[in-house]
Amino acid sequence: MVREIVVLPDFTPGFVEVGGKIPKFQYRKSLQEELKEKNLTKQDCVDMLRCMLLIRNFEEMIVELRERKGRYGPIKYLYIGASHLSVGQEAVSTGAIGAISADDYITSHHRGHGDALAKGFFALRRMSETSLVEFIKGEEEIASYLGLEIEGKTCEELFEEALRLHLFRMIAELFGKEAGYCRGRGGGMHIADFSRGHLGANAIVGGSLGMAVGSGIASWFFEDKKVTLCFAGDGAFNNGIAHEALNMATMAQFTNGLMSKRYGIPTIFAIVNNQYGMTGQQRGEVTGIEFLAERGFGYNREGMHAEVVNGMDVLAVRDATMRAAKLAREGQGPVLLEFWCYRFKGHSLSDRLERKEDETYRALRELEAWQKIDPIRTFSEKLIKEGIITHEEFENLKKEARSRNEAMAVKASEARSPDPKKIYFGLFSDTSSKEVPEEFRNSPVLKEPEFLRRDPEKEITYREAIIEALFQEMRRDRRVVLWGEDIADYGGAFGATKGLLEFFGRTRIFNTAISEAAIVGSGIGAALRGLRPVVEIMYIDFILQAMDQVGNQAAKWKYMSGGQAVIPLTIRTTIGGGKGYAGQHSQSLEAILAHLPGLKIVAPSNAYDAKGMLASAIRDDNPVIFIEHQNLYRHPLSSSKVPREEYLVPLGKAKIIREARGSEESVTAVAWSSTVPIVLKAAEELSREGIETEVIDLRSLYPLDMDTIIRSVQKTNKMLIVHQAVQCMGFGAEIAAQVQEKAFDYLDAPILRVTAPNTPPPSSPVLEKAFLPDEKDVIEAVRKLLG
Repeated sequence: MVREIVVLPDFTPGFVEVGGKIPKFQYRKSLQEELKEKNLTKQDCVDMLRCMLLIRNFEEMIVELRERKGRYGPIKYLYIGASHLSVGQEAVSTGAIGAISADDYITSHHRGHGDALAKGFFALRRMSETSLVEFIKGEEEIASYLGLEIEGKTCEELFEEALRLHLFRMIAELFGKEAGYCRGRGGGMHIADFSRGHLGANAIVGGSLGMAVGSGIASWFFEDKKVTLCFAGDGAFNNGIAHEALNMATMAQFTNGLMSKRYGIPTIFAIVNNQYGMTGQQRGEVTGIEFLAERGFGYNREGMHAEVVNGMDVLAVRDATMRAAKLAREGQGPVLLEFWCYRFKGHSLSDRLERKEDETYRALRELEAWQKIDPIRTFSEKLIKEGIITHEEFENLKKEARSRNEAMAVKASEARSPDPKKIYFGLFSDTSSKEVPEEFRNSPVLKEPEFLRRDPEKEITYREAIIEALFQEMRRDRRVVLWGEDIADYGGAFGATKGLLEFFGRTRIFNTAISEAAIVGSGIGAALRGLRPVVEIMYIDFILQAMDQVGNQAAKWKYMSGGQAVIPLTIRTTIGGGKGYAGQHSQSLEAILAHLPGLKIVAPSNAYDAKGMLASAIRDDNPVIFIEHQNLYRHPLSSSKVPREEYLVPLGKAKIIREARGSEESVTAVAWSSTVPIVLKAAEELSREGIETEVIDLRSLYPLDMDTIIRSVQKTNKMLIVHQAVQCMGFGAEIAAQVQEKAFDYLDAPILRVTAPNTPPPSSPVLEKAFLPDEKDVIEAVRKLLG
């Protein structure tokens, strides 16, 4: 936001000294040296230029569509969508992705068209002739629509056909078409291609940083030597999740022998420093440091092997990333790279800088200085100078890129749009881990727990049931890994993971820092890679610290990716109350979570359901919020007989736990979690007055079993909803609304709710007693219902 500080391209080599030396702009090899040392081939050089031209033409298409009122080449198409372009940054995407393997992973950001294009480009370039044919045949419908041919084609010709298909799907996604990579559900800021290791671009600044750590944890666990390259802008690395993610990735326990594996998390954090967040200037305004890479020494003694790299030089980017990937594969990760570059366009196309009069937060002379070192111009000049291509061949490459982009834009503009009747497609997976792959079955146990020999006829507590379910699933499937605050040695704040460290060791259950966003974000990334994480948020109050990761990432990733993602993530959390802990440790926030499509939410009230539903949650291929209640862990009414062997209680099914029997005066009472024992006690008291209460334990908030509720209301004609949360916008309001819509004619009286008042939970014992619903409140409400 300050024109007074002009950031000019200065790539003088040196070191940044802060706790240690960070190399700065050290790459000085000539193209001739790289070729002589066989670090790259002439074909590699041409491929990098072609990739940068591919990206530039894609981005310039968006510019033309906006500025020429929908005209681009031969088409007229009204493009509606974001316009966060990476013109000028092509060397970063091309050099970095060209330096990793085709089966490595990336995460990206809202200015990430180039990352997606480059990931596909290099994945296709490294395919054999047979693989290219299989790739095209695998997209038979699209290939036919595009008129692609495979018969009698050379490998180079097949690559061009495959590249057209890749480009078409990119543009189709941008245009919101069914053939897009995400079926038009994600759009330009959320493009993902899981089949090629692209875990998704993210419109939330910094949103993918936690996921990149989780992907690295998956590689650490699977020992597959794959790296995750995490692209995010300079603005993202000033976000809270950046600190949490970098701290989690560098936890000493991964490398110091505390765990059985000594292997650093193989994630490369790529800071795409184009100098501005939106308008906030990284150097001199919104941070107190010269280079963001300086922060590396705040995380470990190696300074995360941090390096500042000339992001306008594709060879410098490639060299740095290759060295970083080598370190990561050798177990010395994570690595922090800062690519200094510049965006030639504004934050979006409404942010223009073409004349002196346009200057707001940056100066025209600054832009012009960076444009003089345009990465495509400078690299093409090197190739021409070294005789790798001629000027005429370069002009032909530019025409080829433009022609290809225009042709695929035509096809994308004419392609089929998604069917509105299928708007729910991709919201949830309908699968679960019914069968565990052989290599992950029957995990070894370091010590047999005593509860395996307990008497199944004796009741166990809710807490003990949780421990049994976790043990059962960890033993059944080695992919089930637990992490969170204080859950290992200490056994969790409420003892619900006690003993699991002794049974399985620290590779399967480990502590994290107090970093709720990173705990959830890393869980998502690990789940995307094939682990089945169970992460813990100690109190549901603290989940607000992680709401971006819960609501914008876990809940949306499958849908926004057009159904590609599978996210078998379980987030365990607890509700408090009744202990005087006041407003930040006693809330009941399930309604907030239920408002986010894409999450399953369960809240069992007894030991039997807790064990069976937790097992179902862990096996489910969707993100599940598993809500426990601290007051139930040892509550006698939540204890029950629980089989020693494994069993499942389905998600999304309510249960009638007390039927209304033969009385003219009856009522349906719906409750969940800690209010179920309260309602049961009240029902017993009311039965002495001849009033029958049919008690429904909701068990799952989403999916919501309205059928069971409606049938009961049709029988009793009256309804009461009881929950610990405050009344305003509580989950009971949703249940009441649906009953009104579906069973209005059966109601003899208005639906009533017994809830907490609309205040934060108070600390005073007197006030808290008045705040929490109890049996007297339920009895009074039922009597009111009956008139």
